[in-house]
Amino acid sequence: MIEWSVCDATDQILGRFCSQVAKRALLGERIVVINAKDAIVSGNKRDIHDNFLARLNISTATNPTRGPFWPRRPDVLMRGVIKKMLPRKKRRGKEALRRVHVYIAGIPERYENRYQKLIPAEIPNAGKTRLSYYNKFITLENLCVRIGWNKQSLEV
Repeated sequence: MIEWSVCDATDQILGRFCSQVAKRALLGERIVVINAKDAIVSGNKRDIHDNFLARLNISTATNPTRGPFWPRRPDVLMRGVIKKMLPRKKRRGKEALRRVHVYIAGIPERYENRYQKLIPAEIPNAGKTRLSYYNKFITLENLCVRIGWNKQSLEV
């Protein structure tokens, strides 16, 4: 029976949380991330929103349909952040990414059979307590809705 560590992303700072998950995946742990929509991005809401929108508006002059294409769902966006923190062209980075599963809310019913033995795990130094009182932040769900995520396509 394969052991999976369950990490809850609620009120966790996105960059700090994803870097810890990437490190654990490189060490060989199998990790399930739940509640990806509740992770937070620290900073001014308008600045974060404008930066993501600027990234979405980049296209080629010859054929704008070629991309680049950016994710708008919270789970796919978080998985992309984790992917960028792993070695890209190395075999161990690809294998580590296969050991990380990210879900928007909880684990969907159709995938519950996959995780027989779940062990709760704690990610240190990634919580909201790292933010000072005056720091501003935005949840990943709110950011994704602002950049064009259609919540009706949510399958939980």
